[in-house]
Amino acid sequence: MNRLFICSALLAAGLLGGCNRSPDGVGPAQQAGKAIDDAGARAQAKVDEAGARVQQKLDHVNGKIDEVNAKVEDKVQAQVQKADQAVREAREGAKAATERVGQKVEEAGEKMQQAAK
Repeated sequence: MNRLFICSALLAAGLLGGCNRSPDGVGPAQQAGKAIDDAGARAQAKVDEAGARVQQKLDHVNGKIDEVNAKVEDKVQAQVQKADQAVREAREGAKAATERVGQKVEEAGEKMQQAAK
């Protein structure tokens, strides 16, 4: 009976000794928690890094879009100015044509008056 008790006590001591904290005072659960925290921190760092790369690409694309918009805006403004100039010229031409028609009508009226005399 003594032998059984001594063997059981040694077995229990061995098992409990394996579950004790390491020399630095950190237990197995704490080590597992630290490993999980470290893995989470590494994953977060990679996500942040990827996010920064995506943001750089977006900034680059937005810059290109701004350049294209500026070019298009310049071309549209040039077309608007051409159209405005064409409208002004058409108005001037219409005004001149109206004056010529008015002169012709006046001349025709004078000829009719002279013919009526």
